[in-house]
Amino acid sequence: MLTQIHIRDLATIENLQLELTTGCTMITGETGAGKSIFIEAIDLALGGRCSPTVVRAGKEKADISLTFDVSRFARVMQLLQAHDLDEGQECIIRRMITHDGRSRCYVNGAPVNVSLVKELGDYLFHVHDQYEQQVLLKTETQREMLDRYGDLTALASEIKQLAENWKAISLEKNELILKHHERHYRRDYLQFQLDELINLQLQPGEWENLEKEHRRCAHAETLLNQVEHSIAQLNDEQGLLKLTHDMRRVLENMSGLEPQAKTWLDNLQAAIIQLSDLASDLQHYLDNITVDPEKTKVLEERVSMIFNLSRKHKIEPAQLAHFMQQLQQELASLNACDANLAKLNEKQAAIEADYVVKAKKLSEERRKASKKLEKIITTTIRSLSLPHGDFSIRFEELADTTPALHGQEKPIFLIKTNPDQSPQPLAKVISGGELSRLSLSLHLALAHRTNIPTLIFDEVDTGLSGATAEKIGRLLHKLGQSYQVFCVTHQAQVAALGHQHLLVKKHFIDSKTHTQWQLLTAEERIHEIARMLGGETITTKTREHAREMLAIS
Repeated sequence: MLTQIHIRDLATIENLQLELTTGCTMITGETGAGKSIFIEAIDLALGGRCSPTVVRAGKEKADISLTFDVSRFARVMQLLQAHDLDEGQECIIRRMITHDGRSRCYVNGAPVNVSLVKELGDYLFHVHDQYEQQVLLKTETQREMLDRYGDLTALASEIKQLAENWKAISLEKNELILKHHERHYRRDYLQFQLDELINLQLQPGEWENLEKEHRRCAHAETLLNQVEHSIAQLNDEQGLLKLTHDMRRVLENMSGLEPQAKTWLDNLQAAIIQLSDLASDLQHYLDNITVDPEKTKVLEERVSMIFNLSRKHKIEPAQLAHFMQQLQQELASLNACDANLAKLNEKQAAIEADYVVKAKKLSEERRKASKKLEKIITTTIRSLSLPHGDFSIRFEELADTTPALHGQEKPIFLIKTNPDQSPQPLAKVISGGELSRLSLSLHLALAHRTNIPTLIFDEVDTGLSGATAEKIGRLLHKLGQSYQVFCVTHQAQVAALGHQHLLVKKHFIDSKTHTQWQLLTAEERIHEIARMLGGETITTKTREHAREMLAIS
C-alpha cells in the first residue's frame, strides 16, 4: 500500500508531503482545485509519459516520491530481489523530471529504467476512471475482465501464444509453398551448373600445377636452347670452368710469395666446385627435357576448359572448387525444403492439437465464470437504483476454426435496464449514468480477483443521483476494508462514506498558483461535506445534515 507521497514543484504544487493509511480515502475540492494532480503525480512517478509542462513555472525540475509498504506482496518483493533492489518492507519509487523534458527514475535510491518502474506500477496501482468506462464498451476489455474474474488470464495467455506460434508456422509454410516453382527452377539450374563442374573433375591444387606444367611445355624449345647455351658457357674451351682452372694455377704459383694467396685459392676452389655442380645439374635437366607437342596440346585443352568455365561464372579458376561447394550447399538447402515443410506440418499439427484442448477448457471455464459474474453484477446494479437491471454475457462462436488469439468465442456483455427490454450489447442501450454504475460494479467484482493493493476511482460517480451515489459510497467503503482505496468525487454522499478525507484547495500568492492538500479532521470533514451539500453559504442546518451523514458512515 501507499504510505507516503512527496511532491515538489509539480504543476501547481510547490511542496507537498502526505502520510497515507489503509481504508477508503475520499478526495474532494472545488472544480479546478487540482484533484487530478494526485492521480497524475502517481502516474508520472510510475513511469507515465511526461513533458516539460508538468514542471512548475520558474523551476528546474519536478520531483515525485512514492513510498510503499510491500511486505505482504510477494510479486513486488520478488521483482525487487531479482533486480537487487530489495530494501526490506519498503519500496520507494522516485522520479525527477527536468524543465527540458528529461527524466530519471530511482527505486530504493538506485537508478533504474522506466520499464521496470512501469512493471512495479502494474503490481501496485490500478486506476478506474471515466476513460475506462468507455473502454468497457470494447470487446477486448470485456473479454479481459471476464478472464480476470474467472482467474483465466494465464490460460488465455497460453492460448494466445499457441495461436501466435501456429500463425507464424503458417506464414513460414506459405512462403515455402509460394516459392515452390521458383525453387524448382533454381534447383534445375544449380544441378546443371554442378554437372558441368563435376564433369570437369577439377582436383584440389590442380590449376596451380597445371599452370606451371603448361608454361614448361609451351616454352620447352626455348628452355632447351637456353640450357644448352648455359652448359656451353661453362664447359667450352673458353668457358667458365676452363678460366677458373687457369686462374687456380696462377694463384698456386703466387702462394709461395703471398701468404694470402692460400685464402684466395680456397675461395676459388669452392667456386669451381659450385660451377661443376651447376654444369652437372644443367646437363641432367637437358638429358630429361623433351619437346612433346601432343602433351602440350592436351595441357592447353585442359587449361582452356577450366578457364572458360571460370570465365562463365565470373570467378578465378582457382575459386572453382570453392564455388562448387557453395552450389552443393545451396542445392542441399533447396532439397531440404520439402523435408522442412513436412516438419512444419508436423509441428503445426501438434500445436493445433494442444490449442484445441486448451481452447475447449477456456470456453468451458469462461461459461462457468460468466454465470457467477452475471449474478454478482445483476445484484449490484439493482442495488444501485436499477431495479430492473439485468446483466448477462453472450458468447459468439467464431466462424473461422483456425486457432484464434483469444480462443474460439467472443464474449459480449449485454444489459437491460427496463423490464420490457431484451438484453442488448452495452454500446447500444446504456446511458452514461448506467455505464458508471455497471463499470463500478464490474471493478468491485474484479477487485477481489486482483493482487493489486491500491485502487483509485476517478469520478466514477459522475452523473448519479444522491441516493445512488450513497450506495456507491457504501460499496467503496466496503472495498476499503480489504484494499487501499482512493476516490476522487464531487458527491457529498460518496465523500461522507470514506474512512479518511483528503481536501484539495487552490490559492494564489503573488500571482502564483498553489495547490494545497490536507487530511481533514472530523470537524473539518463536517465543514467540507456541508460545503459540498450547500455551496458557498453553509447554514447550521447544512452542517447538521453533514454531521448526520458522517455519523451514518
